[in-house]
Amino acid sequence: MYRPDSMMLSLIQPIIYQAPPFVYQNGEDAYQSALSLLDDAPSGCEVVIALTSTARLLFVGFKGEPSQEELLAIERGEEQPQAEGDYELEAGRYEFFQMALPDSLSSILSLAPIAIDGPARIYVRLLKEGPLSIIAQLWIAR
Repeated sequence: MYRPDSMMLSLIQPIIYQAPPFVYQNGEDAYQSALSLLDDAPSGCEVVIALTSTARLLFVGFKGEPSQEELLAIERGEEQPQAEGDYELEAGRYEFFQMALPDSLSSILSLAPIAIDGPARIYVRLLKEGPLSIIAQLWIAR
């Protein structure tokens, strides 16, 4: 169900990710490792943490800074160049929240309807927006 503090987003093509350059044991460990990685990463890099509706970790993916070709496509509102990778955030419809960076993954997941019959997937995206800023996004598949 759509909530007033969220937006609906339709992703017309998947976002492709590579395996992250860090080792993790669980979702919270992946979250903390992602924050450390993004602290030193260039702007535009991101990490996605994919979970089931019961918060079971599915995968963690990394996307480096966008190429010039990708930036031009974004600017023009065009489809992104095709990419290959290990994981993808699937095209589809999502309830979307953006927030200041919380201390833990559990703080972000407290916004999601975690349940046996909940959404098929929940994605937490961490994006390096600028030299000193990382933001968090919660995407809930609808």
